[in-house]
Amino acid sequence: MSIRDSAIEPEALAYARGLLKPPVERDATWQAIGAAGLWAVCAIALAFAMLTAPAPGSVEPKARKAIPEQADGG
Repeated sequence: MSIRDSAIEPEALAYARGLLKPPVERDATWQAIGAAGLWAVCAIALAFAMLTAPAPGSVEPKARKAIPEQADGG
């Protein structure tokens, strides 16, 4: 009888060894999705603020200045 002969099936032995291995840790998917969503909201808020803010150094936006009335003379 050789040393390699065994009463245990090789498939069953491989399955048992697989059960003894520590579980593989997975990355937290929801944390990455939440962080990406937060960055997206911040980017949209910054873009909105840049579009709606008056130009640097301007006293007031040009669209709000009163248009002087012209004298028609008649």
